Amino acid sequence: MYHHILGESLLGTLRDHRLDPKTIIFQHNNNPKHKARLVQEWLKSQNILVLPWPSSSPDFNIIENIWAEVKKRLEEYRPRPHNVEEL
Repeated sequence: MYHHILGESLLGTLRDHRLDPKTIIFQHNNNPKHKARLVQEWLKSQNILVLPWPSSSPDFNIIENIWAEVKKRLEEYRPRPHNVEEL
């Protein structure tokens, strides 16, 4: 399933931006679906280089810092919405 998502989303995004899969370095965490043999074989078949990622290392992942900033900024909004209409 995950390799199908990559096939549609990742390859589609690369195509949209006219990027060759051979020129990127892909990074995902050590979630079991990311480490599955089928996914690893698919990435290799697409000539996509994968950045090795240490286990249990969320502090290396820059997106975690970005999510923290997004959460902080959302919490600054007052008054907080209570329903869909207030959003």
